[in-house]
Amino acid sequence: MQTDTTTITSGDTTNESACACGSGGCGCHSGSPHSSGIGYNLPDRFQLLQEGDKVVEFGSGLGNDAISVASIVGPEGKVIGIDINETNISKSRQKARISGIDNIEFIQGDITAAPVPDEWADIVYTSCVFNLQSDKQKAADEMYRVIRHNGYVCVSDFVILKDIPDGLRKEAAGLVGCIAGVEKAPVFMDYFKKTGFTKGQIVEVNKVKLPDELLSKYLDATEMESYNNLDSDDGVFSVVLVVEKPETCSAETCCHNPDKHKN
Repeated sequence: MQTDTTTITSGDTTNESACACGSGGCGCHSGSPHSSGIGYNLPDRFQLLQEGDKVVEFGSGLGNDAISVASIVGPEGKVIGIDINETNISKSRQKARISGIDNIEFIQGDITAAPVPDEWADIVYTSCVFNLQSDKQKAADEMYRVIRHNGYVCVSDFVILKDIPDGLRKEAAGLVGCIAGVEKAPVFMDYFKKTGFTKGQIVEVNKVKLPDELLSKYLDATEMESYNNLDSDDGVFSVVLVVEKPETCSAETCCHNPDKHKN
């Protein structure tokens, strides 16, 4: 899969559509949502949305993307945005009222215990929120529980292929909050395999271009060059994972099986 680049600057990261909160804190990303590879209308970008769909956004932030999705699924569809931050929910509800869109609901809640019925949604998506969770497996399990059979889950976040210095991770998280919880790509994907998703893959990869002044604090010149090289496995990558819930659940994958993760 071709790897492109995403540039992250040390400027303002308070773009309203790019900040959401999870059980481990709030995360933002900088840059244009149209070109960043993180966020911006994930289901629509990957042609997952249809009129009449029921959609849930885990970590809806200030509601911009959820409102846009609600306009796409139309009056026969429904969108639920979930965010743990009360201020985010209040502002999202206000925006929805102003927009005149009434097929949307914003609920304050923890995505590791999502306030949504079993198998309610056709699409679940989340952007730069999964890595914020203190219990990522539980968040993946909730996506599996909420989505209907043959429904799709779309997750955008950051991964690494090789370990990065702890200091670099910490400072980079000051620019992009969800980098704090970044893990290696196979670990990231295993959360979803373990909970029961059997079909899907990473459909988009962008290498993150962190500021050179940040990299130079923790890397020598050769290492910096490798971090900036698109063909290198060094550095941080933004990815989009799309997985499909199987038509039936086995005893091992059933989201109501309390023994599912014991082994």
